[in-house]
Amino acid sequence: MSASQRKTLSISEQLELIDDVKVKKLKLAAAAKKVRNRYSNTTKILKKEDDLRSCMQMNGNTNRKRKRQSVHKDVNEALTQWFTQACAHGATVTDHVIRQKASQLAVNLEKVDFEPSNGWVMRWKQANNVSFKKFHGESTSADHGSANEWVTNVLPQLFRGYDPKDVWNCDETGIFYKSMPSGSLRFAGDEQSNGTKVPKDRLTMLQFTNMDGSEQQAVVVGKSAKPRCFKNVKTLPFSYFANRKAWMTSQLFTDIMKRNA
Repeated sequence: MSASQRKTLSISEQLELIDDVKVKKLKLAAAAKKVRNRYSNTTKILKKEDDLRSCMQMNGNTNRKRKRQSVHKDVNEALTQWFTQACAHGATVTDHVIRQKASQLAVNLEKVDFEPSNGWVMRWKQANNVSFKKFHGESTSADHGSANEWVTNVLPQLFRGYDPKDVWNCDETGIFYKSMPSGSLRFAGDEQSNGTKVPKDRLTMLQFTNMDGSEQQAVVVGKSAKPRCFKNVKTLPFSYFANRKAWMTSQLFTDIMKRNA
């Protein structure tokens, strides 16, 4: 068999070759020919079956040809060990957390030239077959088609006869300042994560501006009438209100509109 006809086998292909020989009882020469591999290489593959199956069990990435050695192998191994423990405890891990932890481990290992760039994080995830998985229980995405139709055809009709400075838009949002991300990095093959209980601690913010951007205002609604963080603060970049649930009620909204009329 010429060198041009031979190919480097992925881990999955090597395991398939092993199964052909041991399970299907295919002869070595026939198994080697099937995957276009040399007879001598086939015997070597059979000898490293345990290592191949261990690699598959660890990260599930069986399409890789070989395991490349990283320049910062000790940092990678320490991070992978930490990540395995974090997943076992149900921790939420993002790319940002990975970079921070890698930097911390590099300092502990005295790797002064280590830099956890976006490219490094991507390569680490690929090497360990790690991907982002959303938690259960999320709602479906918005209807972007209907929204685009409204913006293109309906909204311009409503603007007719008004100056841009007199056209206002406002919207409110809940700020759940103790909330965790909606998903986490996990090893391929891990079961989809269950979401944790969402903390209900919140603020409500109402933001409004006119069409030409000449005026902008913001309102924040909290639970405490006099928050401790406001102590000795003379001015705020927003108007502050409070009620028992930190909600924007219809009465509060009416009062705000009258105040700014």
